[in-house]
Amino acid sequence: MATASQTAHGRTRPRVVTAAAVLHWAIALAFLSIPLIGLVYGADVQAAAEAETARQGQDPGVLAEHGLAFDETGAALWAPVSIAALVAAVGATVLAGKRFGRVLSWIFLPLVLIGNGLIMASNAAAADTVQTLFDESGDPALQSLDAGALLDAAYSAYPGWLPAVESARFAIVTLGCLVAVVLLALRPARTHFRKA
Repeated sequence: MATASQTAHGRTRPRVVTAAAVLHWAIALAFLSIPLIGLVYGADVQAAAEAETARQGQDPGVLAEHGLAFDETGAALWAPVSIAALVAAVGATVLAGKRFGRVLSWIFLPLVLIGNGLIMASNAAAADTVQTLFDESGDPALQSLDAGALLDAAYSAYPGWLPAVESARFAIVTLGCLVAVVLLALRPARTHFRKA
């Protein structure tokens, strides 16, 4: 059973290095999954939020007046795309046997892991955060809205399989970051990156 593969320069690449690179790409794809779903279903989600605003007796335009959008635009789109591109690029440098790729992995993957945890915590507290935003807005129309019901209505516009994708994303990013860092610390990886 072979334990390594050849690099473009004829060097032998240990499987742990190849696996670490592949994990980088899996993390990148996982990071892109939710924004891509948001792009596809964003208009429906926005319409559902506006319909719930109207059901609560307020003009749906009050959301736009305060910059509240539920479709994937701005930072909600470019931030995960940028992170995914960066992680994928670092994975390519690892696969190419570049020492700095290994170092960058040890820097970026823990940051991605922490960021992923913060994203999940933020999502869990979204209703309270949005309700606080509504309550402190100074706009009576916005203050009268039930943020929890609004977010529930918006979320219901996504397909029923979204929670499974979110769970898979969390698992892939979390385990992928941890396992890739460990793989790059193993002896075959250390030896590989020491080679001239």
